[in-house]
Amino acid sequence: SSAALAAFGAFTAMGLRVPRVLAVGDAHIDFERLPGRSLAELGDDGLEGWTQLAGAWGALSRPDADLPVHGPRQEAEVLRGWLANASRHGLLTGLVEDPEALGRAVEEVCTELVQDPSGAMTLSHRDLHDGQLLWSGEVLSLIDLDTACLAETELDLGNLIAHAELMAAQGRLSEQGAARLSPVLELMCSSVPADAQRLRTYRRSAALRLVFVHAFRPAAHQWLPAWVHHCLGHASPFTSLNLSNDWNNS
Repeated sequence: SSAALAAFGAFTAMGLRVPRVLAVGDAHIDFERLPGRSLAELGDDGLEGWTQLAGAWGALSRPDADLPVHGPRQEAEVLRGWLANASRHGLLTGLVEDPEALGRAVEEVCTELVQDPSGAMTLSHRDLHDGQLLWSGEVLSLIDLDTACLAETELDLGNLIAHAELMAAQGRLSEQGAARLSPVLELMCSSVPADAQRLRTYRRSAALRLVFVHAFRPAAHQWLPAWVHHCLGHASPFTSLNLSNDWNNS
């Protein structure tokens, strides 16, 4: 898509490898296959890749390219859409004693999203998570750029942190792995002008969205009730991750 092509140069300038375009057809774009395994697959063995990502993230900028805008209102619409879809299919009963608690949590987050936007829009992947990042041991690659947009800085960071928490909740990341990843994520957050309150809101939005995404996957129901409990309780496996202060006030 044009958004993918527009974001290509900007992410490359940050020191991330992105797939080269091999061919462009009427209805498709063929990209090269990149080396490495995803951080999702690597689990504890992917820490070096996460560290590389944190180091590169400070070079994030607003590109000249004409990218679609995904603001807090759009993010709230996406979250409400997932809730409605999961509810319509009756997937929330059994996950939590009070399914309406999820609806209340969603409304709370949506209100926070639209109440106090930072206004600063920057290049965003919009679906940044451990499955989109490939680490070869030397090179870190970012894939699936077709969701690229302009969004608040905290959108990608919140999504990434929620997915890292999910890795820990699913046991794909050990307690020791989570403890080692925590300062790396904190470094990544402090490398850009991120607001701690906005980051908490976007992280919670992503965590709730993951409830509804995985509610459609029967295999997830072994661990999903615990994740729902986590989402409703605001707690984080990354206990040392400093989300209480605004790093950029100093």
